[in-house]
Amino acid sequence: MAWRLSSVAARIELARKLRERGFYVRWHAYEFLLGYRGQLVGTLLLEPSRGRATLYCTKGAPLAEIERALREAVGEVAGGVKLEVVEAG
Repeated sequence: MAWRLSSVAARIELARKLRERGFYVRWHAYEFLLGYRGQLVGTLLLEPSRGRATLYCTKGAPLAEIERALREAVGEVAGGVKLEVVEAG
């Protein structure tokens, strides 16, 4: 169901679910700029045609907590998406 993220409605739903989990979300097309607990944590890049999402995050971000919340939100909207986390910087 990764293809579901191709739909604007599904991406709006994903943004809403992330906000419900305490994220700041600003998105354009398939890129989500994410903030958490008052700090910018990274960019989530969605690739629905490949069935994956990649979070490029800043050092020092609470990765375990962020990754868990992202997996839950993405799974609720479009199950089967492979999430990869890359710590940058």
